[in-house]
Amino acid sequence: MKSYSITDLLIGHTYYPRSLARKYQYGEINFAEKREDIWLDGYEAYAIRFNGNRWATVAVKVAD
Repeated sequence: MKSYSITDLLIGHTYYPRSLARKYQYGEINFAEKREDIWLDGYEAYAIRFNGNRWATVAVKVAD
């Protein structure tokens, strides 16, 4: 069985912002990197790049 990292799973998917101010600024994720400087309980933070030059931070749930 092949194992995938969260970074590999994020790349290629479409990012849709939750913010109303960024509602129409969506696009395909072409880069993802884990952010070690953000601590979340049960989540991991990732910096993503989409639409070529736009950046966002997303939280990925890793624990139940």
